[in-house]
Amino acid sequence: MRRRQLQLILLIFSLGAGLHLAFRGLAGELPRIFPRLATVSASAITQPLPLPEKVFTPSPNENSSPKAITRTLRVSKKLIPSGTPVVLPSLQEGGLHTSFEIPPALESPVDFWKKIYAVYDTKHVVIHDTDFLNIRYSVLDFTDLSQRNISEVEKKSIRDARVNEEIDRIKNILFELSGSPSEISLSPQAKRISQLFEGIDEPDKYKKAMDRIRSQTGLRDRFLEGLERSGRYMPLFESIFQSHGVPREISRLAFVESLFKETAYSKAGAAGLWQFMPSSARRYMNVDHLLDERYDPLVATHGAARLLLRNYETLGTWPLAINAYNSGAGNLLKAISKLGTRDIATIITHYRDGSYAFASRNFYPSFLAALDIYENYERYFGRVMREPLLQFDFVQLPATMGFEEVAYLSSTSLKDLKELNPAFTPDAFEGNYAIPAGSQIRIPRGVRALFASRFIDFYSETESPQLHVVEANETFQTIAKKYDLSPHDIQKANNAPPLNDGRVLLIPKTTNMVRNFQ
Repeated sequence: MRRRQLQLILLIFSLGAGLHLAFRGLAGELPRIFPRLATVSASAITQPLPLPEKVFTPSPNENSSPKAITRTLRVSKKLIPSGTPVVLPSLQEGGLHTSFEIPPALESPVDFWKKIYAVYDTKHVVIHDTDFLNIRYSVLDFTDLSQRNISEVEKKSIRDARVNEEIDRIKNILFELSGSPSEISLSPQAKRISQLFEGIDEPDKYKKAMDRIRSQTGLRDRFLEGLERSGRYMPLFESIFQSHGVPREISRLAFVESLFKETAYSKAGAAGLWQFMPSSARRYMNVDHLLDERYDPLVATHGAARLLLRNYETLGTWPLAINAYNSGAGNLLKAISKLGTRDIATIITHYRDGSYAFASRNFYPSFLAALDIYENYERYFGRVMREPLLQFDFVQLPATMGFEEVAYLSSTSLKDLKELNPAFTPDAFEGNYAIPAGSQIRIPRGVRALFASRFIDFYSETESPQLHVVEANETFQTIAKKYDLSPHDIQKANNAPPLNDGRVLLIPKTTNMVRNFQ
């Protein structure tokens, strides 16, 4: 009994203290531990494994051991999360970065986006000028339409028709104004619009404005939802950004990208909270049919921080780095060269070239608006109940297994595991693929010791593992001599160096171990 307790303590220690390399050594023991889960070596896990006839059915009781392994799961190295660091540093306090003050030249666009984010909701559409955002022709209210008992397709059709009708009406008024009519002959609507253009001194201003009419849906309700969700991640995002040397305030850019919606997906193919396209995402994370880390808020935040830092190193200022997140550093370099300045307000106001269009010009102002609203949310929304901070522990899988087995070992549900590990595609959670030994998986906070103890129970039902705690000045040679093994055997079972004082080593066995879930 004392030996069993010692073994339990040692393995829990190796998991909890971060001695992951000790567990990696178990990869070579997989056929002995989980013969029906992994029948190939770690070096060959990219090959599909044969499927037996039985199908695995999870037990209705989450705390009961799986009764039979359904099939041998296919395993792919691509399921192993990327090397992006995910262990978070301690949180740090710090004031706002002074470079994020609102330049006078950008006050108008920033004010526009504040109203979009915090005044008008998705039942409202603002009709405005694309160059002069202080020119807002009208606001359409579709509250009544949203309450009608018709399909969403019909609602959209009616809404689009009404927006187009309003744009045509405004164009007609601008056409009327472009003819230089007398003040007396102007309609009340034309007089009101002419007042919006006071102070704009350019030839044919009304005629040019006819091509600059745009509609923008309000986002207050969605911003509020994102604000509530942000409680799950924002302290973690700030810590990740600071760990990369990126000002923590830039983490508010997630509101501009996705309104903090983890499953956001654009028509262009950008995905996740940080809206990475597949091509750019692959520089920083795994993206394939089994593991799409764009949907993992924490891994994707590491990618966003690295991209922003790369932009900063290229462009020299954080405002330009933020703008380049949308338009690309190349566009900003061209703007700097053409205008001879790195001032973000000058570039946004005067640069018109290529793909640097409305979305690119308004990306930084919308960030400044989101930043101000987030920092002063009570002024805009009153009291907001934000979701609690995401809590989890990491476990490095000591053996190849499916998510059903992970759920059992950690006494949790597949639903909770999916929420903690959103990068894994349905194929993994539906049992079509297993997760290779050595993969880092998030599990609920506080169950890592239970995971270790249950794994030891499985392992020791046939033959208890032999573990060795490294003492000072020990080498692989001296340890191997104690167990009548070669140093190579022990190194292979434990992924070799480093041989630190206190490291837990797995001493390989010569007898075969067979484990079935019963």
